Amino acid sequence: MRLLIDDVLDLLRLRVKPLAAYQYPLWQPALLLTALGLIASGDTAELGGNIAGRIGFMVLFTWLETLLFTRFMTFWLKLGKGELSGSLFGLVVVASGLQFVEPLSSWLPGDAAQVVDVLLSIIGLVVLVNALAKVSGVSVPRVLAGVVLFAPLALLLLAMTLSAAKQAGWVDLPADMVAMMQQQGGAAAKK
Repeated sequence: MRLLIDDVLDLLRLRVKPLAAYQYPLWQPALLLTALGLIASGDTAELGGNIAGRIGFMVLFTWLETLLFTRFMTFWLKLGKGELSGSLFGLVVVASGLQFVEPLSSWLPGDAAQVVDVLLSIIGLVVLVNALAKVSGVSVPRVLAGVVLFAPLALLLLAMTLSAAKQAGWVDLPADMVAMMQQQGGAAAKK
């Protein structure tokens, strides 16, 4: 596990090893990914008072998003003639390690917290794109294009998992989100 943490710190310093170095025993990235989901659940108060449901939803969503992103980027990088000598799963999980410090931004005043969140997101994107480009031999713009193309899939996944979690009674959707979804659904039905 120490090696995994050292790799998180190396990636933050933009030091990337060959992909074979990120092939950990499955339990290690699984534990880190689950912890990232638990941490992310701390910022979901708007999803209702069912704490166990919110935690379950965020852990499930984190896992699904990571698995889908890994599959998508594997396809995208191979399409770009990338040479992958193993699974991207461990690398993607380790590159997401910066998310551990994101909750600390909630201690800052409103505007400062938003600025820090944006900066952390940008740094996380740079770390991920750099790591994927170096291990695959694909250009940074192509990797970045793949990440941008994945964004609509991530939003669709979020909508589907939120809907399923609501039906299961895990979360309550905020009224403004429900109204927005109804408006978009009504607009789509008119077309």
